[in-house]
Amino acid sequence: MSNHTLTDELFNAKLIAVYEGTDPLLHPGLGIIASERDKMTTPKGNWDLSFAVGGLAHKATRSPDQTTTKTNDRIVLEPILNHFVKISVKNNVLISDLKKIAWNIHIDSNVRHVIGEGPKEHPTKISTDLNTPLHVILKSIASSETTSKALPDDVSRCDGFVYIFMNEDPLHPTPEPVSEGQFIKSAETTDDTIDFAFTLAQKGKRVKILLQYFNAKGHGASSEIIDTIVP
Repeated sequence: MSNHTLTDELFNAKLIAVYEGTDPLLHPGLGIIASERDKMTTPKGNWDLSFAVGGLAHKATRSPDQTTTKTNDRIVLEPILNHFVKISVKNNVLISDLKKIAWNIHIDSNVRHVIGEGPKEHPTKISTDLNTPLHVILKSIASSETTSKALPDDVSRCDGFVYIFMNEDPLHPTPEPVSEGQFIKSAETTDDTIDFAFTLAQKGKRVKILLQYFNAKGHGASSEIIDTIVP
């Protein structure tokens, strides 16, 4: 559910849950960039004040001006919250899906799942190209091949999954992934080259990447894990 479908009351509940739940001091180790979260502080403060007198609970006493101020404050705050959720929360593997659901954040079904009946081959002999800023470009060949070529006949695409080490604080570093299910789909391709695009906030961060072939029956086995740095 996107924010624009939420009532002011539900929007406020989501805002509080996300803002308090991602406090880097109270909840360290979530890979949250404080400067990104801090962009909400001032507009949230304005919203808190206007919602406190202009919300539905104050329908009997609020003035037209108070209602207008509340509406305008939400117009300013909402895209900032949306951006923070999209960049820092939604695909953050360090925040559980249960919390995201409780915060009214839509969970995409793009987390890697091995069905076991997909392609029999897997990407191998992976080369890494770090020459483009904010892009990690991988090239691979199928496990049954000896030279680079198009995807095998029973493969419709190659999916790429990423795990990002966002928190470099030595006291609360992003932990190593313990399962492939923590990797989030980030890119796909229909040939032997796959391009992973990262944000400026992710520049210089360590990432782990794995590839999988996909067809109508599901995903096949994983490639080796590529461990690199976002250029």
